[in-house]
Amino acid sequence: MKLKKVCSLLLISSLLMGVLSGCNKRDIPTDSNSAEIDAPEQAQVEEGATLTYWTASGALEYGKAVAQAFEKEYGIQVEVQENGLDTINKMMLDGPSGNGADVFMAAHDGFMIALDAGILLSLDENIAKQVREEVSEVAVGTVENDGKLYGVPVSIETYALLYNKSLVTGEPASTMEQIIQEAKEYNDVAANKFWYLTVPTDGYPAYQFLSLDGFMLFGEDGRDQDNPGFDTVEFEKGLERIAALKETIPIAAEDLKMETMSLLEQNFRDGKTAYYPIGPWLIKSLKDENIDFGVTPLPTLDGKTMKTFGAVQNAHVSAYTKYPKAAQLFANYLVSEEAASILYEKAYAITARKDITNVKGLNEDEQLSVYVEAFKNSVPMPSVKRMSYYWTIMQSVLNAVFDGDITPEEGAIKAQKDFDDLVASE
Repeated sequence: MKLKKVCSLLLISSLLMGVLSGCNKRDIPTDSNSAEIDAPEQAQVEEGATLTYWTASGALEYGKAVAQAFEKEYGIQVEVQENGLDTINKMMLDGPSGNGADVFMAAHDGFMIALDAGILLSLDENIAKQVREEVSEVAVGTVENDGKLYGVPVSIETYALLYNKSLVTGEPASTMEQIIQEAKEYNDVAANKFWYLTVPTDGYPAYQFLSLDGFMLFGEDGRDQDNPGFDTVEFEKGLERIAALKETIPIAAEDLKMETMSLLEQNFRDGKTAYYPIGPWLIKSLKDENIDFGVTPLPTLDGKTMKTFGAVQNAHVSAYTKYPKAAQLFANYLVSEEAASILYEKAYAITARKDITNVKGLNEDEQLSVYVEAFKNSVPMPSVKRMSYYWTIMQSVLNAVFDGDITPEEGAIKAQKDFDDLVASE
């Protein structure tokens, strides 16, 4: 949890119609064919190219389906291998020796590590232009450095607010103030009934409250790894928001951990919780279980829009690939309307495309469509090397602040001190 459109070759097809008649594959220019090419997908592709694609863990079915569609479209064979969570480190080892993938998926929070390691190929200008035009601006920012793009955003995740229709009658709440007031009337600790539940003791779900007053983790672009922002007034105000949640969620911090999130989810399933902010990964199972629920944008608080982390799964082209043109063509294909439809069908995941009008299934999915809009207002999880410090520090600070063991001011001081200590230990 801690996530391209390839335009048709109409011009070339029309010019070569007599030659291509009856052929199921597109005619791809190769290095041995020096015809003038303009469109991104028409760039010269290495003759005899074959590719290896490392898909994300648990996405093998999707990977094989999209590779098959690509091969049918372009005649380029793609071998698909499912890889674990440690893709970047694996590529750092296998890439230079020629045993790595030509194209590999990786969560965006490892981008700077991969970039610094030199394993990422920057996209050709024409491919990058198409990606900027067709992919969410928020997602594009996760593969950009010094004006160049080093990957193609494929899928996105963020938080939205689930509501239980067995408890919420009429329109769902649009303000946190309404939820807080309704919680006072509904909550029954003995009966394990809570109007609103989240995990305010973890840095991911807590961020919607921490960022409400302007706190920006590791700076405005999330890449200033020397300044996490813990010594700011905005962060202290964010901790005040966390402390205030105790009234709405009267549960000990020890029982509100990511490890116990399944219990919170079960409470929602059982009809004991009305509102539960979470990512799109829970939606399919709720549908399969016939839970009567809806999805709505995160509520405002004090008139301010909540912003939560956004996460992106990116397709990167290896700097060591023998077939950079073919690899970029495939990476770009992964965010095409065709591939986005396969992503939805096989993985029930959300494309990074700006426009989902022609993405089959997703364009009619009322629940996931909310996440598409929510992502536009999300904050990409920082990809700095010291991001792990944030998770560690928040675990202790948020627990203590939420339970009232320390004040928000003391929590901010502790967070900064803990960060400085971790940096000093490097």
